[in-house]
Amino acid sequence: MKGSEGLTTDSISFYGKIVKVLQKRDGYRFAIDALLLADFVKAKAEDNIIDLGTGTGIIALLLASRFPSAKVTGIELQKSLFLLAQRNVKLNRFDARAFIERLPIADTPMRFKRENFDCIVSNPPYRRLMSGRINPEEEKAIARHELKTSLEEIIRAGEYLLNKRGRLYLIYLPERLTELIYHLKRYMLEPKRIRPVYSREGEDAVFILIEAVKAGREGMKIERPLYIYDKSGDYTEDVKKIYGRETD
Repeated sequence: MKGSEGLTTDSISFYGKIVKVLQKRDGYRFAIDALLLADFVKAKAEDNIIDLGTGTGIIALLLASRFPSAKVTGIELQKSLFLLAQRNVKLNRFDARAFIERLPIADTPMRFKRENFDCIVSNPPYRRLMSGRINPEEEKAIARHELKTSLEEIIRAGEYLLNKRGRLYLIYLPERLTELIYHLKRYMLEPKRIRPVYSREGEDAVFILIEAVKAGREGMKIERPLYIYDKSGDYTEDVKKIYGRETD
């Protein structure tokens, strides 16, 4: 639905529950990677969860919907997205247990106590600062390139914020997997699960979903591939289940 502020109100079915998201028609808009990451998270009933770089709040909203007893905090630096995320929390009536704060990820140790969270989620910028064309639209540029934060900065914050055995969840590019694992182990976050994501069977992976555990033991599981589209171009059964759609 289009709004008078250059916004759309989009309804997403996630495990059969409807989540509404206000977002700009021409600015930063969430994509399917947000849903794939929210689906990958394994949280306990009353976990304290933080989403680093929440954007319009999409992942925080999905997790609040999926885990109705959890407390969810979203961190966002950009003022325009921060204000939209706050509105989205109220729009979905999650304001009793979902909270949005505006600050740089690097400043989270000054805002929160050490080891304050059970679960951290982040859909970080995928591209290095000097890699590829930077989008002229500021919101999109900051979301896609490491202009305001870096992979290492997010992982460093994760080590500080997570309690012992707490879990960090990321979605990232396969081409940067070795760098990702290097930083995780450097900050005592042990990779435990990896799931590669493919657009279609027979193609190269487009994303890597990864779970790391703070001070966890060595031992990592490579899960079965997740394909987004089948041969006909429709969503696969795995993706339909995430949306909560009826399968054939």
